[in-house]
Parts: sequence; C-alpha cells; structure tokens
Amino acid sequence: AAGFDIFALQRDYTQFAGYIETSYGGSLRTGYQFNEALRQTLSYTIRSDTVSDIVAGASPFIVAQQGTRLASIVGQVLLYDKRDSRLQPTSGYYASYSTDLAGLGGQVFFVRNGLNGGFYYPFATNWVGSVTGEAGYVHGLGQGVRIEDRYFIGGDNLRGFASGGIGPRDITTNNALGANAYWLGSVQLSMPLGLPKEFGLLGHVFTDFGSAWRFDTNTAPPNTDVVQDINSIRVSAGYGFSWQSPLGPLRLDLAMPIIKQSFDKKEFFRVGFGSNF
Repeated sequence: AAGFDIFALQRDYTQFAGYIETSYGGSLRTGYQFNEALRQTLSYTIRSDTVSDIVAGASPFIVAQQGTRLASIVGQVLLYDKRDSRLQPTSGYYASYSTDLAGLGGQVFFVRNGLNGGFYYPFATNWVGSVTGEAGYVHGLGQGVRIEDRYFIGGDNLRGFASGGIGPRDITTNNALGANAYWLGSVQLSMPLGLPKEFGLLGHVFTDFGSAWRFDTNTAPPNTDVVQDINSIRVSAGYGFSWQSPLGPLRLDLAMPIIKQSFDKKEFFRVGFGSNF
C-alpha cells in the first residue's frame, strides 16, 4: 500500500501551555505485509511548525520557543496485530514499535522511539477486558527538543488529568512545558447496559496510570528552579459510556486521580470522539 497526506493544523494550547501551534506540511508513506499479522509502514514527512500567539505572562520557557521551524522526518512503524478488529477489538493482542529521525534537512534534529501494545479478552458476550500500554522517548541531536516535539500527557490518554496535566511545569505561571519521556497504561472492563444491541451503547470501568518527565534546559532561559519535573507514577480510576454513533465512536468518561503531584491538573469529565488505530 502507498499513500500521501497533506495537512494544515492549528492546535490551541493557550489554556494549559499559553501558546498556539500551527503546522503545515505533507507526508509520503508506503507499507507492506510480512505475513497476515506483521506489517511495516515507512514514511517521510516535511513539516513547518510555528509557535505563536503566546499569552501575556506566559512562562519564559514558552516564550523562548516562539518562531517557525522546518522539520524533515523519516519514520517507520512495525506492527504485529492479532486483534479481531482495529476499531472495536474484543479479543486478541497487538504490539508496535515506531521510530522517527529528524535531521535530513530542515532545522530540527531528534530521534524518537515509541512502543505500543494491548491485550483484549472476552469474558462473555459484550464483556471485554483489556490491558493497554505505551511509552515514548525523544532525544535531541545536538540541540534540545523543541516544544512542538515533546509529549503532553493527560486528557484522552490519562483520564482524570487535564490535557498537559502531568509532566514538567513552570509553577510560577502554571504552564505545562511538555516532556521528553513518558509511559502510560490502562486496565478496562467494558460491559453491556441492558439496552438493545442496535443502540450501540456500552459501559466501562477503568484505571489509568503513567508518568511524564524530563525537560530540556538547553532550550530555555537559565532559571530552571521554577520547573517541577518529577518522575513519579500517577493513577486515576473512573467509569464511562461509549456509543458507536453514525458519525463514529463517542466516549464519555468520569474519572478522579488517586495518586498525583500537587502541581498536576485534574479533569473530572471528558468527552472523546473518534478512534486511534
């Protein structure tokens, strides 16, 4: 298989990081099957990222990131997938390893590695238990990792915590700064609600856990004493509902942190739309 992407994205991070990020670019990709379960995808992406519209009083570590940079990235994803469905799995397992190398041209130089995996087990009809996990690390090559290439953890990927709710933070301005490393895990049980199957409604209970840490001081002003960066586990638990709507999967989650740091940001209610696969 082969394909291409053209994108123009604007991400509003003003609420938790104090800036807006705009990205323009495109990518070429090709993939092939080793066998029925094992597949590799290769890609090349060229991307222009702009950090702008920094709010008044934002962290000097955010202000130092202002400007436009061009990234040229070669990547690969190796996926072993034995799930019965990518969109709504009920049994099976998967594991993937991804690598990105930026620096073949452009102004950004880093290597990024990621691991992802999950296991699904059907206890009974519409009763599905799952264990999923992921981890990532990005390392600058001769320069610090820019904020647009760091990880912001919380929200959809760590329920009970707000977007950018954990990880390095400027405690004087309350701005999330992004992390160079993270890991996440989740244990969930999905179950029927006693409604007709045609409604497409399921309930779920879950616990999420993980951490995000490491801040590049060489991309920032010298005073790093105001940065809280603690590599400790965070844990949350909650329940929610999912609906296979005509426009795609819709999720409503309610969660509370059980283990957190004093500077982390909580979020009790979360609405999610769409699927990652």
